[in-house]
Amino acid sequence: MQLAPPSSPRPAPGHLADALARARDELGSRPAVTVYGPERRDEQGIVSLAQWAAKGASLLELDLLLEPGDRLRVDLDPGWPLVAVALAAWWAGVAVTLDGDAPAAVVQEGRRAPTTADDVLWIGASVDGAPVAEVVGEAWVSAVQSFPDQPPPPRAAAELPAIVTARRVLTQAEVLTAAASLLGAGGTLGLDADTDLPSELVLVALAARPLLAARPTVLLQPGVPRSAADGEKVAHWA
Repeated sequence: MQLAPPSSPRPAPGHLADALARARDELGSRPAVTVYGPERRDEQGIVSLAQWAAKGASLLELDLLLEPGDRLRVDLDPGWPLVAVALAAWWAGVAVTLDGDAPAAVVQEGRRAPTTADDVLWIGASVDGAPVAEVVGEAWVSAVQSFPDQPPPPRAAAELPAIVTARRVLTQAEVLTAAASLLGAGGTLGLDADTDLPSELVLVALAARPLLAARPTVLLQPGVPRSAADGEKVAHWA
């Protein structure tokens, strides 16, 4: 009997849309982000996040008319809605700006919208992402519903900016490198919401690391002890 030669390892993803597509195909409905709050536990799988990203990417491209290299101001606490919006932006080649002004904005309810934004969409941290309070303007979850679950052709590229803060700019390639550095010993990563990690690395840990690790990132909201996540078998904490 002739044995087949061992398969060659797949090359690393070249950009974040590539990483998301691979994770969607290989991981299916396995969890990507798990959030423990004072009253509940929320979980989002890769497939669900990929669908949100597909709809969001179409919205950014077709409704907001954002082009690769444009910047999207995102004012959200760490959680799965932040991940969904970031993945949508990266698929479309748009950078996520965590502070400062930008042409468009996604703002959590109760926060003041940037006055220089042309388009402001509202999103909440509820289970379905809908704002829990009445807001002026359109909700992100409502705006994306009319778009298909299949994403538009990716406009991502390794050299495009992916995360912009007052401290630094990370390209898509640099986000993947940073995510790889957070793999540690593998397994599930734990993250405290009040961590000392810079905001850009929090986003990397939540949105990019699960795509490479095939394991979720577990986020504990303020006031939630690490013991709440004992059942998650967290391998290490960032």
